[in-house]
Amino acid sequence: MSRPVIRVLRHMARSGGTVISKCIGSMGSVALLSEIHPLGAEQFNPLQQAVAWHNLITKGEAKSWSRTRKRLGFADVMAEINKRARERGLSLVVREWSHLDVIGRPFCPPAMRPLLLAELEDRFEIAQAVTVRHPVDQYLSLVRLEVIKGLTVEEYLRGCRVFAEWAHAEGFVKYEDFTEDPDATLTTICERLRVDFDPAYAQRWAAYDKITGDTAKGNTGRGAAEARIRPLPRRETPEGLLESFRANPDYARTLELLGYPDE
Repeated sequence: MSRPVIRVLRHMARSGGTVISKCIGSMGSVALLSEIHPLGAEQFNPLQQAVAWHNLITKGEAKSWSRTRKRLGFADVMAEINKRARERGLSLVVREWSHLDVIGRPFCPPAMRPLLLAELEDRFEIAQAVTVRHPVDQYLSLVRLEVIKGLTVEEYLRGCRVFAEWAHAEGFVKYEDFTEDPDATLTTICERLRVDFDPAYAQRWAAYDKITGDTAKGNTGRGAAEARIRPLPRRETPEGLLESFRANPDYARTLELLGYPDE
């Protein structure tokens, strides 16, 4: 018997994933769960999102499952949510909280392997889409977060290189291409996720609020004030940063794998 399809959208933190996820989530046939990970239910619980955002699970069911002695495992919960979405004619898209796999700070040591996929691969056929961003721009955005305080360049670039290896093996789209041509890039993402591209997302995405991340907290970065997608110039680069990146072999390997220039 064929396994059900589950769709996983993957990206590192501060790589443009929130705005891309808002666009995907605002498409008419999609039910999006945001920043989901087997180790991250305390922060972002898929069951709670399925109840509050999409009415796929009732509050009573959720309470019953939480109270039972033999609690449903992570894959069981995802299977039930996926099944309910299909019954409603919706495609469930799971935005992976990839941060826990490659950076981890401050929540856990990074596993350096994709734990969400490992939990799901025996139960589902996984359709995935991976998005990336130039590692310098991503870093300059990431270190603005107080919660990441203390992250070293070595930790960051090691995580970047590992994620770049996964992206290269699977195929990926660049955040920079998304900002230049959102429709074309989102069409590619939808094809990889096996969901219908809905051009009406362009009128909906800015108001879409069934999402986690900085957008949900009112801290959306430089592009937050306007409901349009456009390229932004690089933030000011601290003195010596590029030199420290260039001295690290993980940086060169990341650029090579993702096809980015050293700039």
